Amino acid sequence: MIKVIYFDLGRVIVDFDHSRAAREFLKVTPLSLEEAMAVFSDNALVTEYETGRMSSQEHYQEVCRRLRMKVSMEKFWELWGSMFLPEPLLSEAFLQALKKRYRLMLLSNTNEIHFDFVIQRYPILRIIEERLLSYRAGCMKPEARIFDLAIQKAGVAPESIFFTDDRPENVEAAQRAGIQALQFHSENQIKRDMLSLGMAISG
Repeated sequence: MIKVIYFDLGRVIVDFDHSRAAREFLKVTPLSLEEAMAVFSDNALVTEYETGRMSSQEHYQEVCRRLRMKVSMEKFWELWGSMFLPEPLLSEAFLQALKKRYRLMLLSNTNEIHFDFVIQRYPILRIIEERLLSYRAGCMKPEARIFDLAIQKAGVAPESIFFTDDRPENVEAAQRAGIQALQFHSENQIKRDMLSLGMAISG
């Protein structure tokens, strides 16, 4: 029986588009869109920051150096946060109904700047009070370690945990850890999948 639900953050609860932020950064950098996108998609840079091995100040300075720009940390926060789309992908009513029956938890590959931005801009996230975030955990999906930490934090058997993520490799890693995990495509789809597992999705 499911007791705990873990949600991914990006493209599950809130949507994002890196190119939106890149276009905003074009206003303050001499680089082209393609060159700016290459900075944002640098896997090594992303991993260093999203596992907490690089501080927010260090990341800010490194991105400013690579984009050859001079902006304040506050302006950088706004520019980078512009990647997030305004409307959440899940409804507040759906999460509130689930919260009456299950512990809701967040399991996200994210960083300090992005999480600070979304927690201020998306009130729906306050419904999910328990969080396991990669930059605090020191590891990230699809590493096995972060799913071990998720199971420990939930305090229940892995088969009593449901997890949804938009990336198939993260879903597969969760399944290898014994968690009941399914890929997210939309709220309607995940509701159908939850019902198929015998979960209650209404208040």
